Amino acid sequence: MICCPFHTDRNPSMKVDSRFHCFGCGADGDVIDFTAKLFQLSLRRAAEKLVADFGLSGNPVFPLQYPKIVEYKSQNPIQTLYECSAILDDWRKQFAPKSAEEEQHPCFVASLHYTDYIQYLIENRHFLTEHRKEVQQIAQRIRKYEIDHFQHPQNALAG
Repeated sequence: MICCPFHTDRNPSMKVDSRFHCFGCGADGDVIDFTAKLFQLSLRRAAEKLVADFGLSGNPVFPLQYPKIVEYKSQNPIQTLYECSAILDDWRKQFAPKSAEEEQHPCFVASLHYTDYIQYLIENRHFLTEHRKEVQQIAQRIRKYEIDHFQHPQNALAG
C-alpha cells in the first residue's frame, strides 16, 4: 500500500501490483493508465513515455521460436492424447524460463495447465469413451492456440 499521488492522502490507500487501485479516490488501471494520469497525458503519449523512459525497443521479449503446428495423424483419441502430451512436454522444455525473473512464455504456461489433465486421461483410458468429445475439444484448443500464436507472428506476443 502506498499514498495515492492523485489526491491528498495522509494514509496509504493505493494498492499496487500488476494494476493499481486507490480505495480513497477510486483511481484504477494499469501502468499506462497510471502514467497518463500522473503526467496528464493521453494513453498513447503515456505508452510512448514508458517506451522512452525504460528504453524499450519494441522487439519481442521472447525469441521468435515457432513450435511445429499440430497435425494430428490419428482420429484415435488415445493416440491424440499421446501426441498432445508430447507437444506439451516439448513446450515445457523449450519455453521454460531461464531464470526466476524471466517472464513465462504462453506455451510454457499452457504446458503446465494441460499436462496433468492429459496424463490423467491417458492413465484412465476406459474413461475416454465418456470424454471423447472433451479430448477433441482440448486438441482443437491446442491446435487453435498454435495457429493463432505461431502462424501469425504478430499474435505471438499477444499471449
